[in-house]
Amino acid sequence: MRAALGIGIMIIVAGAAMADDRMSRTIGKALFERAWVPAPSSTRANDGLGPLFNARSCASCHAGLERMPIVTDAAGIVMSDNLVLRLSDRNGEADPTYGRQLQTASVAGIEPEGRIALSKHGPVPRDLTRGGVDPSTYLGARLAPALRGLGLLEAVPDAAILERADPNDRDGDGISGRANIVTAHVGVSRIGRFGWKGSAANLSDMTEAAFSLDLGLSTPGRPAPWGDCGEKQPECRTAPHGGNWTEPEITGELVAMIRDYLTGVAAPAQAGATPGEGEAVFASIGCAACHTPALRSPKGPVRAYTDLLLHDMGDGLDDGATEPGVGPGEWRTAPLWGISRILASGARFLHDGRAATLEEAILFHGGEGSGARARYLALDARERERLLAFLSTL
Repeated sequence: MRAALGIGIMIIVAGAAMADDRMSRTIGKALFERAWVPAPSSTRANDGLGPLFNARSCASCHAGLERMPIVTDAAGIVMSDNLVLRLSDRNGEADPTYGRQLQTASVAGIEPEGRIALSKHGPVPRDLTRGGVDPSTYLGARLAPALRGLGLLEAVPDAAILERADPNDRDGDGISGRANIVTAHVGVSRIGRFGWKGSAANLSDMTEAAFSLDLGLSTPGRPAPWGDCGEKQPECRTAPHGGNWTEPEITGELVAMIRDYLTGVAAPAQAGATPGEGEAVFASIGCAACHTPALRSPKGPVRAYTDLLLHDMGDGLDDGATEPGVGPGEWRTAPLWGISRILASGARFLHDGRAATLEEAILFHGGEGSGARARYLALDARERERLLAFLSTL
């Protein structure tokens, strides 16, 4: 059994979940913020990073639990950890060489897979060290999302999500949201609600995916000790690891502590004035059809402005890279709570940061969002101003 904490703290985890939720969340916060190191290290509880990775800690991608601006050097090379490139074919299968994600860092003796650059065409790969990607592979950038209020989203019952689904558009409103049914880490089918494609059903699954793809650390649900090393990377798969198929580098207890920490993080509060007329415009042009103001849950209404369903957003938002069972142009409705914090940080919008402003984000809506976009364009200047002012308070 392994333990891991921040600087100066070490505890041995015995048994299943800790009885004291407050202590579990405190330790989970320390785990979230800690920097991992490659194996082997003098303290085995700290090691296992890589062999390929994008970040050394959860907090380096999710600074302050917020969505943050992308930092680049003078040549446009991405220097921050909050933007990654995902790889897949049209069915969501990984690239045979580079895996599911382009890793930009590595342990000694292993070359990173490449770098990410911002160009006029958006984020693109640079300096690929293992040749080109497979001809069937697409690349799509993903921004690290804000992590506030996730415990409330996890508490929304599946039934509350399904009652808003209309995959065949029976009501003829042009909106055909569908639930993404995934297998949770406990082996049961649930509705995916986390991630840009709704591919994680709960916070444990989301955490385990991040450990595997972003840090190269194995967990019970993702036991591959080499993380995201592709099939054609033998030198990566045989590099030193901090665990094995039966003893992962990150135990289930440690995953649970990070889950408990994230569960306890409060939702972002609405800023500014009372919504008033701007919220009425939001509803009248059809935004609320997908960005549902509130979902019911045992904890009370969850005012996240999302239905947690997948929607086809058209060719303009189809970057090719996807997850199994999800179309390349399908995206889980992004919660709108926290927009005021995004604006305050200077971060960008949509899954890859292509939109610099709220208006740009609206204008990128196609597919099922094209009706709301058209109605937005038909608004007069005053109504647009009221809508954008309302959104900026969320």
